[in-house]
Amino acid sequence: MKAGAGITEELKAKEQMKWAGLMNNVRSAAEEIVLNELVYC
Repeated sequence: MKAGAGITEELKAKEQMKWAGLMNNVRSAAEEIVLNELVYC
């Protein structure tokens, strides 16, 4: 998911706020997938 969102170590070094926002989005999406698959099915 990180690769698909374009999250790289270079981005982390250059634009920390953008990197943090993208990481939060990926984490939220992954959490939603897990909850839907394991909890709500």
